[in-house]
Amino acid sequence: MGLSSSLLKFIETSIEDAYGREKNLCMLELGDQCINDIAILGKTGKSYFENRGFKHVSVDLNGLHGSVVRDLTKPEQFKDWHGEWDILTNAGTTEHVEPFESQYECFNIIHDCIKVGGIAIHLNPDVYEHDMHGSWKNHCNYYYSNSFFEMLANECGYELCSSKVINGLRCVVVKKISNTPFMKNRKKLLEHIAQRKITIYYRIRHFVGDFFRKNKDWLKAKLP
Repeated sequence: MGLSSSLLKFIETSIEDAYGREKNLCMLELGDQCINDIAILGKTGKSYFENRGFKHVSVDLNGLHGSVVRDLTKPEQFKDWHGEWDILTNAGTTEHVEPFESQYECFNIIHDCIKVGGIAIHLNPDVYEHDMHGSWKNHCNYYYSNSFFEMLANECGYELCSSKVINGLRCVVVKKISNTPFMKNRKKLLEHIAQRKITIYYRIRHFVGDFFRKNKDWLKAKLP
C-alpha cells in the first residue's frame, strides 16, 4: 500500500497524542513499508522513523530493507517480543494475511507484542468505502470496519482512541490499557472481517508483483 504524507501525519499525530514528545520509543512495523510521496526524504518507513529517533523494527516475509523475516500466521515466532513494543503499526498488512482463519493468529500476535500502555495504529481498507465507492477494490481479500475495531477493543481491553477514514482506509488507534488475554472466540473475530474476492486479473498481478519484489536482487544479477 505504501505510506503517503497523510498517513504519516496520522501516525505521528497519534503517537504524539499518546506519548507527547517522548523519545526512544520502540516501534514495530508490520510489513516492509515504502514511502510513496516523492516530496518526503527516505524511501522506507524504517528509515523515516529511525531518522526521527524511534527504535524501529519491521517484519516482512520478503526480508527487504532490513526487515526481520517472521510469519504473521505463527504466534510462536513472536514470543520473544511479548509486551515489548510501545507502538505497533499495521499499515496495509493484515488484510493480506492468508488463509482467512489466520487473521485470528495475526491479531493475536499484535495483541501480544504491545506492552500495556502501548498503542496499535491500524490503517487498512474500509469495507464500506469499498462497497459504496469502490475504494481499494481488488487490493485484498479482507476489509475492516469501525465495528470490527470496536469489537476488538471491547474483547481485548483496549481504549479506542481514534477511528476515521482517510483515502478509503479505516485509520484506527487502540491503546492496550490492561493485561487482558487476547479474545478466545476465533469465530467472533472472523465474523467481523468482511471478505471480498480479488479478480483473477489482480491475483496474477499481485503474484507477479510479489515475485519481482522478492527476487529483484537475483533478477538484477541475471539481467544484462
